Amino acid sequence: MRVKRILVAVFAFVIFAVGLSGNEKIASAVRTESIMVGDDGVYTVTPGDTVRIKIPLKAIGVSADYKDVNVIDENTKSPFTISKPKILTDHSKDISYISVAEFVYATFDVKVKETAKMGDYPMKLQITAWDYQAGYDENNNLSTYPLSVDFKLVVLAEKGPSQITISRVKCDNPMIGAYTNLNFAIKNEGEITARGLYYSINYGDSGIKGDYSSKKFKLGDLTPGTEKQVILPISILSTATEGKKTLTVNFEYKNLDGEAITDSYNIDVEIMKNDKAPNLIIESVEYEGDIKPGENIVVKPILKNVGGSIAKDIYLTVDASSLGKEGFIKNYFDDLWVTDIKADSKKKAEIPLTVSKGAVSGVKELVINIKYVDNKGLSYTKSETVYPDILGQGEGSSLLISNVSQSQASPSAGGRLDVSFQLENKGISDITDLKIMLDGLTGDTFIPVDSDPYIYIDKIEGGSKKGVKIPLILSDTIPEGMNNLTLKIKHSQDAEGTTVIVPVTGVVNDLGSNSKPKLIISKYTADTEELRAGSTFNLTFDLYNTNAAIAAKNITVTITQADTQTENVFSVTQGSNSFFINKIGPGETVQNTIELKVKADAKTAAYPIVLEIEYEYDGIKPNPETGEIGELKKEKLNLQVVENSRPVVDNVNVYSWDGNVSVGNPAMLSFEFYNMGRSPLNNVIATVEGDFTKSGGDMYFIGNVAEGTSAYVEFEVLPNIEGVAKGLVRITFEDSNGDKIEYTKDFETQVQSAIVFDPGMGDGGMMDAFNPMEQEVKKNILPLWLFIICQIAIAAVFIPITRKIVISAYKSKLLKEEQEQ
Repeated sequence: MRVKRILVAVFAFVIFAVGLSGNEKIASAVRTESIMVGDDGVYTVTPGDTVRIKIPLKAIGVSADYKDVNVIDENTKSPFTISKPKILTDHSKDISYISVAEFVYATFDVKVKETAKMGDYPMKLQITAWDYQAGYDENNNLSTYPLSVDFKLVVLAEKGPSQITISRVKCDNPMIGAYTNLNFAIKNEGEITARGLYYSINYGDSGIKGDYSSKKFKLGDLTPGTEKQVILPISILSTATEGKKTLTVNFEYKNLDGEAITDSYNIDVEIMKNDKAPNLIIESVEYEGDIKPGENIVVKPILKNVGGSIAKDIYLTVDASSLGKEGFIKNYFDDLWVTDIKADSKKKAEIPLTVSKGAVSGVKELVINIKYVDNKGLSYTKSETVYPDILGQGEGSSLLISNVSQSQASPSAGGRLDVSFQLENKGISDITDLKIMLDGLTGDTFIPVDSDPYIYIDKIEGGSKKGVKIPLILSDTIPEGMNNLTLKIKHSQDAEGTTVIVPVTGVVNDLGSNSKPKLIISKYTADTEELRAGSTFNLTFDLYNTNAAIAAKNITVTITQADTQTENVFSVTQGSNSFFINKIGPGETVQNTIELKVKADAKTAAYPIVLEIEYEYDGIKPNPETGEIGELKKEKLNLQVVENSRPVVDNVNVYSWDGNVSVGNPAMLSFEFYNMGRSPLNNVIATVEGDFTKSGGDMYFIGNVAEGTSAYVEFEVLPNIEGVAKGLVRITFEDSNGDKIEYTKDFETQVQSAIVFDPGMGDGGMMDAFNPMEQEVKKNILPLWLFIICQIAIAAVFIPITRKIVISAYKSKLLKEEQEQ
């Protein structure tokens, strides 16, 4: 009983203490009447920004302990993203209740879409407060009740829409017939991001076509003010006319709300007529040998220059599309060279080929690639097609097709084309009841003009020919380039009919054709201004993929020096002379650096190095001859090397004929000058500086000193000081580049004081003073004249021998140093 009394007393004390320590929340048993907002409840936001909102709150009645706070936005298309609100004090500290004594702040971030429209957006701040008055529910959870505050978010200004523009339009070589690049910059001048931007070009009837297979290109997101550069490979057709051409660039993109938007922009390209450019065509072609399977033949195209200037460095090669087991095999290794062709002149070329044993009879397409340059070194590439007729070996009839021609060299999709040829009866007997039918037409390539099912010819006599013309319309979906027209010919001697393929070339269609990536060296630099012989330098070059749609892959770059005269001028200092690049994307550039060393004895000249670039790409086909997969391209770079002059001055000597070098008296300065370089040194001049002055002028002209030779130099000088006199020999010369170069050599020698004569000595050499103690002078062993002759003889023998020994020793030393280097 006593313990119970003690516990009751303790409990009563605790309740009393809690009552004494109460604060403003002592009325928690009473609900908060409402929440007061300390401002107008209107908050301005800007599209594209993130704004922090702070709503000042104060409870009415009693403080409100809250469980949760949320922002309610009933607008389903609201342009806002709102973070979870927090209740903070004026000092940004979390607080668990809304006070009646001072303001607290409901704080949250509002992210506004850049596409937000102007207007008022009503919002509600929903507060869930603890209800101490209601107590606990049946689940023993403390009850709650709602409190709310209304406020507005206001957008006063909208952002302008995306505005896609094009600037800095440039065509690298806008000449008719040129393969070139179209460059321009795409920029978003608006205030809203263009998302997932695609672009395409409609060339219309401009005479320009894109050398790529993609119908449109992805540029990605383009934020306001951002600019991206675009480079596309194009061809200016030979049928194009000069003047300004308008191209339409079409855009497709979306905004932040996913709304699809289309737009377009016109650009102008000025096409120029290249009247002075050379232009080679195949005027006619001759064949040597029987064009039969397994036979060797020589194709002799007659090249004519119909341009306005000379065509140089002409090379011919048969295109890979014409080679294979069903056509021809080339009998040459390198491109076939043809001598220069002046304007309006002709030359006959020869291309040795073998007709494949698997070739079937009929007319075959033989594409001949022609490469040449003009007087300025600008390169031109074109393809001409001839149509040799392969003779069968007794199979089928003796009816042959020859002299196939088209009414247009470059027919356009949707246009008309007449295909003409001659049917020749190679046999003796007549062929009658000929029916020429178009076989395998689907409407995707060729559409017949006439509704007649075939062309009928009554008779072709033996050994005679008959002309045939087939009028056609090219489908809008016909692929560019070459398309095959399939003919089936039936006659009295061939009831089943013979199928003949007639190629139609040069088709032009805006759909484009398959293209392949082209890698070029767009830039190369050395990290030193002068590549001196024996020096090491870093060669940096950029590999650029000109194709805007297809990536180059598995790239191997090998640095070689194919010219035997320049072999080993440059050598790789570390590792291999080749390296691997995994991929270069469309329009991308990859930079590479390799350390090279210049040969120590290289002469001054521009030396070429060759970069052999091998690569693959998606869709590449194997070489029909070798079966190998890959493209090979060679780029030649010229690097200017400056030789080491390597002058040497040695054996510097100052002497006097009387053996005494004294101040103010003439003495001789001599030295050996060696040219240890690989080129002559011109206009070599010697001067002396320091404690010596040259007699009779300031310089001594040595002249030209050939490579590997020396010159002995000797001239008179005057010593200026007594004791150890120091001097400097300065050699000035011009190297093989004409640059002036100086070389110096220090020297020193002992100089005696000037000779002083006694003023009391008379003309006869006798002194006036009396000298009774005069000593007897020792007699000379040899007469003076004999002594002088002996000295001269010794000097004549000793000096050349000594000089030769010293020079030989010095040359041996230099040679050893050079070998070690």
